Amino acid sequence: MPTLSQPFVASLARALNTAQVPCVLWGHCLLGLHGVPSIVGSIDFVISDDCLKAGAEALAQCKGLVPCPDPQSCPATSNERHSQPPVFHAHLDDGLEVTAGLYFQSDTLWFLPRLDDSILFPASSADLPPYFALASDQFRPGRGAGVFKSATDAVVALRSHALLEAYMRLYARDQGKRVGSFGMAMIAYIQLYVDADGFLDADLLPEPFRKFYRELQEGKKPIRQWMLELKAALGVEEEDPESDS
Repeated sequence: MPTLSQPFVASLARALNTAQVPCVLWGHCLLGLHGVPSIVGSIDFVISDDCLKAGAEALAQCKGLVPCPDPQSCPATSNERHSQPPVFHAHLDDGLEVTAGLYFQSDTLWFLPRLDDSILFPASSADLPPYFALASDQFRPGRGAGVFKSATDAVVALRSHALLEAYMRLYARDQGKRVGSFGMAMIAYIQLYVDADGFLDADLLPEPFRKFYRELQEGKKPIRQWMLELKAALGVEEEDPESDS
């Protein structure tokens, strides 16, 4: 689909940055950047919680996007999803099955410093914190979209070790809920398609994530025990699995 091209994704990031909304690539496009196979169903960005109004207004003005025709019944915001729904989304005007969405940082990357103006239009990855890189740098062509071919528009993305930490935190937080299995599936994908191909430096993971990822690789510990110990290490309380049914 032409509008899912890298220039189109970059145009959305440019619109957000121009509106002074720092953003980080998320979801299917981010997986594709890391070479993880994914059926692209959305173009997503993480933004600071207090930038939602400006971010939504910026996307609403983007050529190629149209408002959601029925937010109440839209699959993008359905409770049946196996991943978190966006806090705002619009649809591509050439097919309502594909969306562009915004996610709160407090729901996704809460463990990182607040996204601020320092990541607006960086000239290179060297200008970014060590857990970010430009989508045109530090990545590889591979399964999925691969590296962005142009650095003209600065699209900020998570490096692989930061993405793995995010999914480990999301799994620990959401285990026992409907969306909980999503985090573990993403951890497995990174292990299979990124780490196995030599594109993950697990030594960059902070503790206790480095230790727990090593244990997961070794496969000597039952997953439930591993999960409970991870939650305990992060101070996440075990929840009733019926609570989100």
